[in-house]
Amino acid sequence: MNPTVELAIRVLVFLMMVTVGMDLRFRDFQRVRDHPRLVPGVVIGHWVALLIVGGFLGRSLALPDEVTGGVLLVAAAPAAALSCFYAQLAAGDLALATTLAAVSNALAFIATPLVATVGFHLFMGSSNQFDLPLMSVAQHTFVGLLLPLLAGMLIRHRLGVRLDFWRGPTRAVGLVAVVSVLAIAVVDDYTTIRAQFVDLLRAAIALTMAMLVVGVIVARVVSTNARDRSALPWAFAARNAPVAVLIATSVGGTGAMVSFVAVLFATQLTLLVPIALFAGHARARLRPEQSVLASEHERQ
Repeated sequence: MNPTVELAIRVLVFLMMVTVGMDLRFRDFQRVRDHPRLVPGVVIGHWVALLIVGGFLGRSLALPDEVTGGVLLVAAAPAAALSCFYAQLAAGDLALATTLAAVSNALAFIATPLVATVGFHLFMGSSNQFDLPLMSVAQHTFVGLLLPLLAGMLIRHRLGVRLDFWRGPTRAVGLVAVVSVLAIAVVDDYTTIRAQFVDLLRAAIALTMAMLVVGVIVARVVSTNARDRSALPWAFAARNAPVAVLIATSVGGTGAMVSFVAVLFATQLTLLVPIALFAGHARARLRPEQSVLASEHERQ
């Protein structure tokens, strides 16, 4: 990849993570005390489960090694800020979704390099084409992920409620940064995307649906609260795509790896928005029935 393109991607990812941090408060992390087992279990569980799912899909779909590498990088990435948006559309607990995303991104500078390295070793060990050095990935995630996240949170802490006036514009800047990262990746690797589009698309659809199904199953197992169950799956399904791009470009990943992440992001927006809206409407229809049942139970 062109060095100028790599630099642009790193700067944009840094900017995106600053805006993510500016949307977080320290109390988002304090909510872990309200869910002392749920939040750590889900955050650790999504990395373990998605690593296994990603590796299994790579083998079962007989994907090219470079596409499998992209799948594993996405599985290693933290939950995306968009997971909160999907949770809100699905009428889930937005506070819980925010906490999951916050903790996932805060731990990613350790977990993402480790998960990615383990994934490449387990599922791509037979390929001599790719090497994912743990320390190099850790360095890039620390500088490009944790530092800007903390900087954004510090800005939020210093400005307090004054930043609320600018919340809309800062979120817009973050979204523009995300789209720009992926647009640059598409333009730079357009030939690769066109040549391998079928493989990229089927991998993106399969991974998106598999991650969502795993999230739904985990939500059913770990919680009986309806709003929690509506919020949890999106931490599995929506991954921080620019972070996956950052890793791929930082360690000399192929164009197909970066291209897969870009195709996945577009695929997820297409699939997850209507699914989340449908889930939210379904929950809205159930609420009156639940209220009636509750009233009848109280009368008895």
